Amino acid sequence: MVLAVVGILLGPFLGIAVDRLVEREKIEPQHRCVKCQTDLGLASLIPVHSWLVRCPADNAHANWRYPVTDLATSVLFALAGWRFGLSWQLWPYVALFAVFVVMSLIDWEQHLLIDLLTLPTLGASLFAVLVLSGMNNFNEGIWPAIVGSVVYSVVFFVAHLANPAGMGLGDVKLAPTLGLALGWLTVDVLEGVRVVFYAMMIGLLLGGVVGLVMRSRAKRRPAEELAELPEDWIPGEVPLGPFLIIGTVIMIAVTSPASLA
Repeated sequence: MVLAVVGILLGPFLGIAVDRLVEREKIEPQHRCVKCQTDLGLASLIPVHSWLVRCPADNAHANWRYPVTDLATSVLFALAGWRFGLSWQLWPYVALFAVFVVMSLIDWEQHLLIDLLTLPTLGASLFAVLVLSGMNNFNEGIWPAIVGSVVYSVVFFVAHLANPAGMGLGDVKLAPTLGLALGWLTVDVLEGVRVVFYAMMIGLLLGGVVGLVMRSRAKRRPAEELAELPEDWIPGEVPLGPFLIIGTVIMIAVTSPASLA
């Protein structure tokens, strides 16, 4: 419960990161109107309530992104607390879940997994696996994490080489972090690889289903709307990153951490 409250209070600040990190803009303590970029003031930082805040310039609602960020962060933090309790592994996963929220929303809106997030997160994950494991007598969890990371990375790198348009480099850079997070739950290399493949398949399946649904809906748009879209527009195109992250979170939720056994 405490972590759920912490998550919903942190949500507005993650929403600011979603809004400003891609262009590396100055971080300011207020949301902006997604349409016209007008500052919405301190009231926009009240969790969930931000949806009710209207832009002073165009009278539009702030955006669905902001309350979704608050609620998603709260749910994920609560999940981390339920799964890991007050163990030493709790805080690395709490931090990872916070980054997952920001990554997912940026990728959903802009189809980008930016190096500013993927690379530092990978470095921090490696530190957690290699250093925190030793400090907490969990050395047996290191190899499953490393092998899981390599397996996830190799599969996605090969997929990128085979189909660069369908598998972006951002997804390839995200893959090793997901593999580390999944493999670190186990003490057996084969079990770690199994968890990685399950998460991978869940993410790909969810992304495929959502893509098909959105493609079907997009093709039914009025002809005049379709004529105004860019020539390279792909009907129903969805980013893969959020679904890979969802697959990873699902497997973290259903896999009991070996370090707590």
